[in-house]
Amino acid sequence: MPGFDGKSIIVTGAASGIGAAAARILAARGAHVTLADRDEAGVGAIAEQIAQGGGKALAIAADIADSESVRAMIGAAVSAHGGLDGAINSAGVPQAAKPLHELGEAEWDFCLGVNLRGMFLCLKHQVAAMLGRGGAVVAISSAAAEKGLFNSADYCASKAGVLGLVRAAAIDCAEHAIRVNALLPGATSTPLAFRSRDANPKLAGTLRVPMNRMAEPEEVAAAAIWLLSDEASYVTGACIAVDGGMGAT
Repeated sequence: MPGFDGKSIIVTGAASGIGAAAARILAARGAHVTLADRDEAGVGAIAEQIAQGGGKALAIAADIADSESVRAMIGAAVSAHGGLDGAINSAGVPQAAKPLHELGEAEWDFCLGVNLRGMFLCLKHQVAAMLGRGGAVVAISSAAAEKGLFNSADYCASKAGVLGLVRAAAIDCAEHAIRVNALLPGATSTPLAFRSRDANPKLAGTLRVPMNRMAEPEEVAAAAIWLLSDEASYVTGACIAVDGGMGAT
């Protein structure tokens, strides 16, 4: 498997789910990982687990919807680990679980503010930190970017926007040896997915997964880590489904 010895990698949404899985795997392969999440206690616990296993991890409380918080997150990673070589942007929020005609403007703004504006802020400042050295960024989008879901207009729109952002960013960044790609996970066994299911019972009727199971966070994280690695050196602007065949139905 690809190694990351001494590489400085940021993982957002690292307190649980895909982000936590990615952080653990990267640290086990030698990366110096900066873990960021609004859940300060949760992200601190993951960093402590990594440290106890002999890995190198820095925990940061960060709100990706706030530009100053994003700047501070990246500044901390650069200061602690000597620069920035890559990032997995996994932080996000679920849908408001309301039909379109009941969806409030504030609920729309919140979802788009984190999932799309937050992704923009992370990409913008991460890329700036990689100029002159190269690197790679993976944005975690969703199968919902290409598939309509019940009571999820806010979420589907935010995740579809991430795909457009990633494709444009990949073009802007190619001349700087910075690769930008997206993953589209399907139903994954994470706390966010279970909260979405409980809040939005009609969602299950939208999801048909030919593999007939949810993904484990580590399965999605493995794809993200491959995209960060040198093994994917000619891959940029790609939007890759990791969904058990859901998008093919």
